[in-house]
Formats: sequence, C-alpha cells, structure tokens
Amino acid sequence: MKSKIFCFTNRRVRIIVGLLLVGMFTVQCTRSHAIRGRSPIIALSGEIIGDIGSEEQQEVEQLARTNHIKLLKKALENYRDNYRDYTCIFVKQERINGVLKPQQEMSVKFLDEPFSVSMRWIKNAPTADRVLFVKGKYNNMMLIKPKGFLGGLVGVVRRVPNSPDVMANTLKSITDFGFKNTIINLLKTYELAASRHEGVSKFVGYARLDGRKVLVLKRVLPPRKDYPAKSITWYLDLEYFVPVGIEATDWNNNLIYSYFYKNIKFNVGLTPEDFTPQANGMNLKK
Repeated sequence: MKSKIFCFTNRRVRIIVGLLLVGMFTVQCTRSHAIRGRSPIIALSGEIIGDIGSEEQQEVEQLARTNHIKLLKKALENYRDNYRDYTCIFVKQERINGVLKPQQEMSVKFLDEPFSVSMRWIKNAPTADRVLFVKGKYNNMMLIKPKGFLGGLVGVVRRVPNSPDVMANTLKSITDFGFKNTIINLLKTYELAASRHEGVSKFVGYARLDGRKVLVLKRVLPPRKDYPAKSITWYLDLEYFVPVGIEATDWNNNLIYSYFYKNIKFNVGLTPEDFTPQANGMNLKK
C-alpha cells in the first residue's frame, strides 16, 4: 500500500509550486543587496539630432525645452498612427521593499490588439523564466512558466496580473507594459503636476542609448504621495519618437526603477498566433 504522504496529485503539485511562485513575474533571486545595473546611456555634449534644417526636428527640440506635455501628446499620437507590434530586449531594475534588485534582461514580443505580451528572460531570470499575457484570454490571467524541472512538471502557473501576491514583488503590472502605456503614464504625472503648478521640467541634452541618439528629458516633483517619484528622467528616440528609457528616483535620491528598451523592431507582423502558450515554450496543462 502506497503512503499517502508522498502521493501528490497534479493539482497538489500545482498548488505547492504556485505558493513558491508568488509574484514570480518579477521576483528576483533572494539577495540582501544589489549593485545598480550598468547604465546603457552615453552622454553627448552639444550634438545636433538629425538635419539642422529639419523643421520637425527643430519643433521637437523646442518642445523638449518648453512643453513636455505637448511633446508627449505628439508622441502618443505618432505611436497610435504608426505602430501595431514590436519585439525588443527589455532591461529592468527595481527597488522592492527598500532593496535594489539585480538588473534583468528579457526578450519581448508585443502586440497592441489584443494587448499581448510575451517575455522570456535571458539574464538574471527569477524562478519563472517565461511570462505570457493576452487580454481576454485565460480568464485575463498571466501564464507563468517555472524554469528548470518545475516547468516540465507543472507546465504553467496562472496569476491575476495585479493580484496582491504578484504586486508585492513588482512595481508595475504586466498590463502597464509598453511604449504607449509609458507615454500615457508620463502624461498623467505631468498633467497632475501642471494642474497644481508644481514641479520643474528640464531638457537635459543629448545621449546615446543602444547606439541610437536620444533626447534626455527630466521632471522634478515635490514630495507628495500621489507622485510616483521625485525625479523622472526619460529618453526620447527621435526616429521612433517613443521613450526608449525611463529612470525614477525617490526623495532620498535612491533609484526606484530603471527601464530600457534595446534592439527594437517595429511592425514585424506579429499575430495572435505568436502569443499562444505553444508558440512561447509553455505547456498549458488542464
């Protein structure tokens, strides 16, 4: 007669693994300290972006100096008019519960309609190394694949993207991912500060990010609970006209988060078929 102590059903295994994977969308390997990841930004002093005679380039630089809200609205309109999908390498580092976590890198596929995100870790993967979320699919849950033998054992674990267990280990839900959401969230902060006549907007200058020239812009805010950070620095790629990097610090000048996009390829022809579990190395068991 087999001992019931070691007789695990697949459901029990999933429950156990689920407990181990609480918040595994972004949870890091346990460490008390982490070194801030190497910044991909290279400063450029006095360089001119694009052709000197370009009226559009001159308008963008003027807005960078004088009106970030109008610049962001222009970027949002451009995104909606021109982009529907992309692939990239996403580099992120976050401070969770006062601890700066190691910098991660992941390969990303993104589709606007329906909102679809696939992430595969390529550096500093947490216990889970693949995540998939498709709005309206799988009861609006994200699918999380444990790395190693656990992934082969249970297939995937399902989690609500903004559930308390997930958000206890990440600053942003997967539903906030992407260029469009970054622009929209920046706009909300700028417009809130403008309604109060607070904060300072700065044009910092030019830089390179992933070999591409960008404008560097900064917003500094007073200490309020409904502001996400003291300073928000973002990097606008003028060819793509999207923020390809964003960094935030708190009122003690500690890094809250840094997010950078590299090796970006827009409109590569992704379809919903590219966002199935099978297409992303996931075994979705019943």
